[in-house]
Amino acid sequence: RSLCGSYNTNICKFAKYYFNEIIKKSKNLKIITVGIKGFDQLLIDTVKDFIPILEEQDDAFIKTFFDSLTSKRFITSAIAAVGLLIASTAVFSSVRKSINLIWGIEKKRTFIQERAIDFTLIFFALVLLLISFILTTGLSFLNELITITFPDSPLRDPTIWRRFALMIPPLLTFLVFFICLWWLPNVKLRIIDILPAAFLAAIAEEINKMVFILYLRNFSGISGSIYGGVSAIIVLMAFIYISAIILLIAAQVSARFTVYLSVRKLNKQNKIIKLSLNRLN
Repeated sequence: RSLCGSYNTNICKFAKYYFNEIIKKSKNLKIITVGIKGFDQLLIDTVKDFIPILEEQDDAFIKTFFDSLTSKRFITSAIAAVGLLIASTAVFSSVRKSINLIWGIEKKRTFIQERAIDFTLIFFALVLLLISFILTTGLSFLNELITITFPDSPLRDPTIWRRFALMIPPLLTFLVFFICLWWLPNVKLRIIDILPAAFLAAIAEEINKMVFILYLRNFSGISGSIYGGVSAIIVLMAFIYISAIILLIAAQVSARFTVYLSVRKLNKQNKIIKLSLNRLN
C-alpha cells in the first residue's frame, strides 16, 4: 500500500518534464487527470510554479494545507467572497475618483452614495456577464430551432447568426463604457457629451481584446516556458491595466468634448446677441 509513493512521484516528475518540453515547442497541451491522486499532484505542481518559494517544501506540506481548506469549505468560501467583494469595490472606487479628478470635480458624494455606486457597478458587471452568456446560448438555440421548424427559411443559414453573435460583445463593451462615463462623474451630463468617447473607447477595447486573444493563441506557450504559470497572471493584469487606461482616456476625451460643445454653444449665443444688438442700432 505505501510502497508505490516514490514510484508515483517519479512518474509525476517525468510527466512534468515531458509537458515542459511540449510547451517549449509552442504546442498545445491538454492534461486529463484520472483519479484524485493525479489531480492532487497536478494542483501541487501548479502551485509550486506560481509560488517559487514553495519549491523548498515537500508535497505533503502543500497537500495538508489544501486538505485544511477543503475541510472548512464553507468558511473559506465566505471569506473569499467577502475579500473579492471588498477588492472589487476598491477597484471601482479608484476608477470613480480618477474620473472625477479628470473632470476637475471637487464636490464629493456622501459615503453611502459612493458605496451604493460601487456595489451597483459590481452588480451591473455580473448582469452584463450573464446577459452575454444568455444571448450567446439563446442565439445558438434559436438557430437550431429555426433549422428544425423551418428548414426552408433563409434564417437557417448559420452565417447570419454568427455575424449577429459577433455584434454582441462590441455592443456590451460600448454599453459598459457609456454607463461608466455617464454615471461616475459627479456632474449632470447629456448623452451627446458621452457618445463619441464611449464609441472610441469601445473600439479601443475591442482591439485590446483581439491582441489579448492573439497572444493567448500564439505566444502563451513561449512565455509560459520562460516564466511558468505566472505569465498568465502578468498578461491578464496588463490587459486589465490597458482597459483602465482606455476608460480614463475616454473620460478625458469626454470632458474636453463637453467643454468644446459648451464653448461652441456660448459662441453661437453671443453671435445671436451681437446680431440682435446690431439690428437695434
